[in-house]
Amino acid sequence: MKVTIIQRIHTLALVCMLCSTLAIAAPGGPEDTIIAFNAAFMAKDKEAAIATLAQGGAQFTLRSQHEDAPPDSLQSEIAGYWTLIAPVLFASTSSYQREVEILAARADGDVATVWTNTRTTSTRLGSAEADLNAFTEVYLLIKTPDGWKIAAIADNRQATKLAEG
Repeated sequence: MKVTIIQRIHTLALVCMLCSTLAIAAPGGPEDTIIAFNAAFMAKDKEAAIATLAQGGAQFTLRSQHEDAPPDSLQSEIAGYWTLIAPVLFASTSSYQREVEILAARADGDVATVWTNTRTTSTRLGSAEADLNAFTEVYLLIKTPDGWKIAAIADNRQATKLAEG
């Protein structure tokens, strides 16, 4: 039986919710770390998501996340970036889903890259309409004694409209 990425993400999310400790271990390959990172965000588990990130890693922001917002710095420390983003995302949405399709993965020694097509569906609080976004992400991972960790993320996500009101 062929298991899809969505089935793997849903399985990881379920395991995450059932465990007394919500940290997601990603002992397998680099792809498993990417699946764990995305599953943690769907489960609104900031600590589990941050646990997949390498200390001192980089988040590359090619454009502002929202239309009419001032430009962001091109690069920021990855754990700090997601530590700030997660609570805002979790508090402002009634639902948030990430569908991740792994396009390519390559590991060479202690370094790996994973390319994904990512689709997000989110519903802002007080809104009946879902926001859809599709983009490509590139993850750079390093192998640590604790397994594969995400050292950098870059994407071609387009800016979204800020909520009116």
